[in-house]
Amino acid sequence: MLLSVLCAAAVAPDSAARAAPLPADSVVLLPEVRVERDRPVPDARRHSTTFVTTIDVDRSARALRSLPELLAGAAGVHVQQYGGLGAFSTVSLRGAPPEQVALYLDGVPLTSAATSTVSLGDLPVTAVDQVEIYRGPSPLSLGPGSPGGAINLVTAPTAGDPRGRLRVVRGSFDTWEGAGTWSGALGPLAALAHGGYQGSGGDFLFEDDNGTPFNAADDSLSPRINNRFDALSLLAGIGTRPGAPLQARLRQELFRKRQGVPGLGVAPAQHTHLELQRATTRAELAAGPGGAWPSARLLGALIEGGSRFADPQAELGLGVHDTDDRFSGRQLDLGLEWARLPLGFALEAAGSLRREQARLRDAGDAAPDPPESRRDLRGAMVAAAWNGFGERVLLRAAQRWDRLEDRLHWTGTGAIARASEARRVLVAPQLGARLVAVPGLELRANWSKAERAPDFVELFGNQGSVLGNPALVPERGESWDAGMRWSWSGGGVSGAFGFAHFESRTEDLILYVRSSPSSVRAMNISRALVRGQEIEAALAGPLGLSASAAVTLLEAIDRGPVPFWSGLRLPERPANEVEVRLDWARGGFSAGASLHHLGDNFLDRANRQRVASRDLLGASFGWRPAPRAPRLLIEARNLTDDRTADVGGFPLPGRSLFVSLEAHTGS
Repeated sequence: MLLSVLCAAAVAPDSAARAAPLPADSVVLLPEVRVERDRPVPDARRHSTTFVTTIDVDRSARALRSLPELLAGAAGVHVQQYGGLGAFSTVSLRGAPPEQVALYLDGVPLTSAATSTVSLGDLPVTAVDQVEIYRGPSPLSLGPGSPGGAINLVTAPTAGDPRGRLRVVRGSFDTWEGAGTWSGALGPLAALAHGGYQGSGGDFLFEDDNGTPFNAADDSLSPRINNRFDALSLLAGIGTRPGAPLQARLRQELFRKRQGVPGLGVAPAQHTHLELQRATTRAELAAGPGGAWPSARLLGALIEGGSRFADPQAELGLGVHDTDDRFSGRQLDLGLEWARLPLGFALEAAGSLRREQARLRDAGDAAPDPPESRRDLRGAMVAAAWNGFGERVLLRAAQRWDRLEDRLHWTGTGAIARASEARRVLVAPQLGARLVAVPGLELRANWSKAERAPDFVELFGNQGSVLGNPALVPERGESWDAGMRWSWSGGGVSGAFGFAHFESRTEDLILYVRSSPSSVRAMNISRALVRGQEIEAALAGPLGLSASAAVTLLEAIDRGPVPFWSGLRLPERPANEVEVRLDWARGGFSAGASLHHLGDNFLDRANRQRVASRDLLGASFGWRPAPRAPRLLIEARNLTDDRTADVGGFPLPGRSLFVSLEAHTGS
């Protein structure tokens, strides 16, 4: 519901909001960041030609954990925020719209038929241990191929040895974070328990233009009201110890969040609020290869969630609403892998069954509530690879087929109940190659096609500002990328350099088009061309000094049929984005500085509402008096106090300061 509220607010005729983002597509090649961990590397990464970026959350210089901040520092990633900490925010990979980026939690899809866009603010950030970003073809063993890549959030591992962690954070705008994690042995089993809380008042000051952007005489600094959020995360897991011949794991994740929905800065909503809850159950059995038998993996998952949105005084301009929406998903996956066949060949096969259901309730409007809608998915994938010449050459081909059956119910014009059934087949082929030219120099290239089926909101609306369109067809994208990575070390200095070129074309893009002064309808009306380059560099020298840089150069062009927009830049796609970091660590002390440059971009398809470039400066200082002692970390963000916004009318916080204290026990 919140996504549709934001989309409708952005197209409202008399508001200060800007046009909603126009989707595009991109799949990008990125040099891999290799991090030594005790977690086994997933098969999808070990045997893929796609480069993967891995972000180790514990090793990042962040006092306060925030997925938008963590992801924004990776090359090729653009985060769009509709407010400060905890607010609605989306992620784009190489110019692809958020709807085309698949998000997973421990391999379980969070994007679903209920909504193709998952807010980063609605994820259990305190429980996340690593973030895996796939920019080439997305791993087909995880789910249907996604045109815009994939992101997998990996929670804390269930280790057999005892270890614990306590963490508390205090910061600006009445922000608190607290988290505790324990893992250890329960007889022959390994267990994990985690609890985390994050909340903020969010009452930062922003530049209020009073709805008159061309008259600076009435501008003032105003506090952001009704912007508080409180989020609670719980995680429990139990399973066999690492190294056992048969691995069995069971995990339960609970997430609950309550927040205000302040709306636009110039016309704040004081009484609107949103509640979210999600429960994810994950059970897995895995067995290694034996003789002629392949390694096998069986995964079952159950997701139950819902949201309650209330706007009792119609402050967002969308009418009175009091919704209670419920969503559920059930999934069963089976994967088989023959990793060492004769002559260097390998074979992988997988099948999946998934059912997703949505039931919408709104006690605030006069329309009757529709019956439950459902999507059934049956998928299969196969991949073949050849690794030869002493593992210097890897060739890989893969394809996935997914059959979708939709049974939709919604309330149409005049409160008339409507129903529709649709069947679709999505096909996602992939080709890739990797060549180790000389020691330390690696070349990679990929080609892929993928489709995204419309979600329930696009198909049947939300009983409010978004009208359904059951005639929508899937978005289709084709992309290729090629690049290199060079790494070296010697004389106390080590470094890495990577370059990639990417290009993608997308057809039948789904856009929200205004159908009346108070409503929008999703339609297949656009095409896009996205291409660019990506550069990454890292250098580590003596005395604990290190530096890194990530540069993205993006050209995103509207190729749609509308003459007024065709050939113009796609909105909200910065032409360049740069992240530079300098770090120093020695003798228990650490210090760092970062600069994030965001190039200029436009907020509308006509390229008339231009947003100037901006530079955000951050710094951190840490101290650990002894190897086993607690660590103190101080982090400052936006040191220049640049009061800006990613989306017109939704301000972002200025200068902020956070202090964390973290203690570890065990390994």
